[in-house]
Amino acid sequence: MLRSVMLYFERTYGRDRLVRLWQREALPLSLSYVETLTNFVSVGFTERLFDVLDKDSGDPDFMTKAGRSIASPDAVGFLYYMMKALATPRSVYERALELDHTYNRVGGFHIDALTDSRVQVRYVSRIRERDRKFCRARQGNLSAFPAIWNLPLAEVKELRCQVDGADCCEYDIRWQNLPPLAWRYIVGGMAGMVAGLLSGTLNLAPPMFAVSSLGMVGIAAGAWLDTRAALLRKDAQLSEQHQGLQTSLEDLQRRNEEIFRANKALEDRVAERTQELSEANSKLETALVRQQELDRLKSEFFDNVSHELRTPLTLILLTLESLEKRAEGLPPVVAQHVVTMERNAQRLLRLINNLLDLAQLESGKARLRYQPLELHSFLSTVVPPFNSMAERQGVLLALEGAEVTPVHVDLDRMDVVFTNLLSNALKFTQAGGVTVRVREDDSDVHVEVIDTGMGIAAQDIAVIFDRFSQADTSGTRRFGGTGIGLALVKETLELHAGGISVTSVLGQGSTFRVRLPKGTAHIREDLRERRQTAMPVRRERRISGGYPSVERGSMELTGAANAPARDHVGAGPEAARIMVVEDDAEIRGFIARLLTQHYQVLEAVNGEDGRNRALRDRPDLIVSDVMMPVMSGLQMLTALRSDPQTVDIPVILLTARQEVSAKVEGLGTGANDYLSKPFSPRELLARIETQLRLREAAVRAAENERLAAIGLLTSGFAHEVRNPLNGLMNALLPLKDMLTGGGATDVDLSKAMLEVVEECGQRIRHLAESLLSFTRTSEAPVMLSLDSSLDSTLSVLTWKVPPDVKVERAYHCVEPVRGNPGALNQVWLNLLDNALRAVGPQGRVRIATSNTAEEAIVTISDDGEGIRPEDMDRLFQPFFSTRAAGEGTGLGLALSRRIVIQHGGHISLTSTLGQGTQVEVRLPLRSAVPLSSGTASERASEPRIGRLG
Repeated sequence: MLRSVMLYFERTYGRDRLVRLWQREALPLSLSYVETLTNFVSVGFTERLFDVLDKDSGDPDFMTKAGRSIASPDAVGFLYYMMKALATPRSVYERALELDHTYNRVGGFHIDALTDSRVQVRYVSRIRERDRKFCRARQGNLSAFPAIWNLPLAEVKELRCQVDGADCCEYDIRWQNLPPLAWRYIVGGMAGMVAGLLSGTLNLAPPMFAVSSLGMVGIAAGAWLDTRAALLRKDAQLSEQHQGLQTSLEDLQRRNEEIFRANKALEDRVAERTQELSEANSKLETALVRQQELDRLKSEFFDNVSHELRTPLTLILLTLESLEKRAEGLPPVVAQHVVTMERNAQRLLRLINNLLDLAQLESGKARLRYQPLELHSFLSTVVPPFNSMAERQGVLLALEGAEVTPVHVDLDRMDVVFTNLLSNALKFTQAGGVTVRVREDDSDVHVEVIDTGMGIAAQDIAVIFDRFSQADTSGTRRFGGTGIGLALVKETLELHAGGISVTSVLGQGSTFRVRLPKGTAHIREDLRERRQTAMPVRRERRISGGYPSVERGSMELTGAANAPARDHVGAGPEAARIMVVEDDAEIRGFIARLLTQHYQVLEAVNGEDGRNRALRDRPDLIVSDVMMPVMSGLQMLTALRSDPQTVDIPVILLTARQEVSAKVEGLGTGANDYLSKPFSPRELLARIETQLRLREAAVRAAENERLAAIGLLTSGFAHEVRNPLNGLMNALLPLKDMLTGGGATDVDLSKAMLEVVEECGQRIRHLAESLLSFTRTSEAPVMLSLDSSLDSTLSVLTWKVPPDVKVERAYHCVEPVRGNPGALNQVWLNLLDNALRAVGPQGRVRIATSNTAEEAIVTISDDGEGIRPEDMDRLFQPFFSTRAAGEGTGLGLALSRRIVIQHGGHISLTSTLGQGTQVEVRLPLRSAVPLSSGTASERASEPRIGRLG
């Protein structure tokens, strides 16, 4: 194989190229060594050589062609001529495959089947080949042998390959046989010469003539027979070819019919699809027309509404301005309200102006009052009003550049553009500075607004100039806004044939670049405003509503970050404490001033601050906004409801979202009430008072439930202590008579009476210890054994267990839990009392404990009457009871659920009517600490199973 590959390369590309290739690649073996037939080379070297030759040839079939060159005199020498003269393809394949091991030390061929025209072989190599170059060269070798007899190349089919993961390479090789030898003319000639000899011997004809003539006749007859046999073979071959062609033709006809049918079906599908697309396109055109009409109506609506809103808003602003001028005669509270109203009315005016501008741009009604404007001088009047806000935030605000060529623009609209950009830059910059830089080139004037703020995420840059789009749409966005400002800036600049772009690095800042064209070529006469303005709008009036450029807007845009929360003593130390969580300082201050008249008020500036203050100060009620920075109101509510210390604090949510889904989401998260903005102060006060009264009622109901449990314990204790107390009194009377001399002294009787007294005293002490263990409380959670806790509850309920009721215990929880013993005993008492009531005079109550790696599990089950399916969803609701009227308060399960949740666990109940009920309590496990009672430790050290009753 190696020799045939190298000979083919040398014969095809020349000896010089092979030598240069050898030198360039610095192959470890010399060319002369490899060309010596008796020398062996390694598989690794051969693979590298094949790679080099194949790559240098540039022929994708190089290895196959090189393998076929083995059937040549150059490759096999004189053997070529011997095989052609004396051998057949079958014998060559057989000997070549059998002798392969003499020149291949890493693998060999194994013949599985051999006929005159087919051989099936397996090649097994001890060293797995790296790629298929060996395979292609080997297949070329195997296909080349028939070419020795000028026959077509053999057909080699690869069945398996070691490179692909098989255990061997397997090939099926088929070739065309050699044609039969032409022997009949030889036999005919010899027969004719024999007949001529016989004729000469018999003197029938001259010997030489007879031999030559009859020999020629025999040769002619034999040649005719050979020719006839060859023609018959050829005819058979032609018949086979004809049959094959006929089969192929039929197959082609069948395929042609299939293609025709497929083409017809495809044409039908294309026609159907074309029809569908045509219908869809028609629908889209109709929808587009409808959408355009809706957009037009929307623009007209915004236009009309904005105009209609301006009229009452103008009257409000004029009235407030008039009141401000007389502020000295107003009470301080009223004056403060007037300032707040005027500032927020200005904000509303700015929003209406922006909506009106957008509506005009969209409807094509926008008109421009072109006039030359030198931007550096113009910006020197726009920037200073923002200095007060920059100073409050500790941010440096600077204008850089020099005078530039005037541009023809609308002055009022340029004012809107740059006030929006400056406002945004200062809004999002809490440290560093904001720089406004003016420059120009040959065709445009450029203004750059550079800030060192928080930056914009890459995925948000593509949408910040879209209408009503904002980079942060979550409930925790830090800065407000409507998503109108930048859209208005972009469309206004495009109306002036200019543009705006932005580059930003998250956490480092943003740069907005404004471009306005020089000259007058961009002026559009169809956009020029022809009307004259009778009363120009004052610039300070237009921008005062939304920006801190006016001194009165001290709180605007700075947000809660610059307005710290403060507490208000309010109505006095005995009043309820209400916490107000709101990021808008003005709304927070207004609610705080409203509530201070009746309650103590705590303030928090966002959800995280509210959660921390709730954990620290435990307010009686929380009033919270929903959309806030850092942590939203819903996130804060989820955190409060998941913490045992704050799970029962009433929460009232305030939000501007009035859709039903928002209210359902808030109430579903755990809010006690939901109030939409704007709200009535009296309604807020009424809802707060209602929640406080409900909480007070719940506390009183829980206290009543606790007193009922104490009454149950007292009754049980009195019932249990009566018998040993009677026995004690009965034993003391004989002893008293003996000691006072009223009767005969009997030592044995005295001992017996003393034993009775001792036994009765121990029983009374045991009952007292059980009662103390049950009612034991602790301010701080302690480690306790569930076995002891459940046993103490059972001991105080023993008197209530009917004789025919069996109480089974199966304790398998060996880990202590951390909790309040008295509170947990209250849970066990409620659950066991319910179970005993459910089974009636006879039945079974089972108490079991177990634990997982993280939880302790207490299961209390009974085989009583069960609970109706329609009552299952209300079992843990306060004041709901399945007992008859007057037999229960309906607070037992609700109180138990609250106690379990306070311990970080959860309680669940399953029941089947007529079969019984099972309650499962899961409590979290904590790291064990030594218990104070040795008995409790012993009980917790091993599982316990037993019966009571």
